[in-house]
Amino acid sequence: FEEYWNSSDVQNIMNKVANRYKNAIDFDDIESIKMQTLWKCIDKYDPTRGTKFTSYLYQQITFAFKNKLKKKRIEFNNESLEKVDTRNKSRMEVFDILTGLDPELRDVLDKRFYHNMTMVEIGKSNGYSRETARRRLKKAIKMCQKNCVV
Repeated sequence: FEEYWNSSDVQNIMNKVANRYKNAIDFDDIESIKMQTLWKCIDKYDPTRGTKFTSYLYQQITFAFKNKLKKKRIEFNNESLEKVDTRNKSRMEVFDILTGLDPELRDVLDKRFYHNMTMVEIGKSNGYSRETARRRLKKAIKMCQKNCVV
């Protein structure tokens, strides 16, 4: 394990992937995911399949981080209003921010965060592509951030 852990190639790959998630996942969780994934990759890597170890690691660590984000989304749904309250923002202010949005953007936020729908599901239900759903969600979040001074 230490030989792989101290390898600059392995560290570069793990850090490259981890940097994408540093704003969404705690540092301790990131380090834990990196170690656990490396350990699993060392154990399950099969060189006869024709892939390099680093390619296998890249795929597995990306999957591990995405999986962690899925779990955090479920927690976010339950805690989002509590976080707003702890910052001395009332639920009415959150309601005002959401009602100030275009109905289409508000619908995308609602489906994503309150109904746990994927981008594909949102796109299908609204009659457009996954990519359009992703762009609209991104726009809605930006507008909420702009309207909410924290």
